Amino acid sequence: MLSFAVRAAGLGLLVPAYFDPARPGNWEALNQAAERVPLIAIMNPNDGPSSSVNPDYTRTVNALRSAGGRVIGYVHTSYTVRPLAEVKADIDRYHAFYTIDGIFIDEMTNDSLAAHFAYYEALYRYTKAKRVSYLVVGNPGSRAAEGYVTRPTVDVLVTFENNTGYPVYVPDPWTKAQPATTFSHLCYGVASAATMTSNVELALARNVGYIYVTDDDGEERWDTLPAYWPAEVSLVEASNRRMASEHPPRLILALPANGSLRLGVLGVPGRYVLQSSHDLTNWEAVATTVSPTGEFEFVLPHSSDQPARIFRAAQ
Repeated sequence: MLSFAVRAAGLGLLVPAYFDPARPGNWEALNQAAERVPLIAIMNPNDGPSSSVNPDYTRTVNALRSAGGRVIGYVHTSYTVRPLAEVKADIDRYHAFYTIDGIFIDEMTNDSLAAHFAYYEALYRYTKAKRVSYLVVGNPGSRAAEGYVTRPTVDVLVTFENNTGYPVYVPDPWTKAQPATTFSHLCYGVASAATMTSNVELALARNVGYIYVTDDDGEERWDTLPAYWPAEVSLVEASNRRMASEHPPRLILALPANGSLRLGVLGVPGRYVLQSSHDLTNWEAVATTVSPTGEFEFVLPHSSDQPARIFRAAQ
């Protein structure tokens, strides 16, 4: 991958997708959203991966990943009370059973005890040893010590999970120096679309890269998508497009020895269309992608006898 500098922030959706895969309605809605905005779904077959492969999960996970989304597997740690060996066994099963993109570590401590840092650092290293590209998301559900990010113990830290208090929530000062994609907030029990809109806007202002707001509440608060889900997806998409217009993406061109054309793009998260033109008037769509980070590459076949082309990437 080409190397880029720090970029402007956009938004993605981190969805606790604790839905029955045999009833695909919610999963199909996620598939549609993943074609428009960066989306990570947390799968949770049975408070973990269960003891065998579930074909319905195989189908839904593969479909969401094909649509451009990412899927991570739920494990719980009981605030370090659960033995590391048990948590690692859950990670092993997810890795063996499904084609996933990472692990979601729930019931995470938020203090600065050295033993707690060591516990989660061990899980982080174990997960990355399975596949270095795996995303590790940790959920203390509240403000947490900086060491969870800097050691690191996670790639993404959930620093808010609640059904109240979001309007007055104040992030820790240390979070301002980190990329927005380091943080996620989960807001449940939000009854109205108007309050959902306000929460999404607050997340943007608080340097949060992943948000999820739902009207679901109670013990089973992650078992369905909210009634205002289409509006939430559209709001995140519009936010990313606005950010992209304020911070236009940069393109970096490279021509490797094999003759293919590599176009590196640095922008905000969102759905991008790569276009080409011979005259700056007529533009043709060449490729599309949804990027969770805004940093990605298009690789295109190229030959020396092709006419000169101008490229641009836009949301």
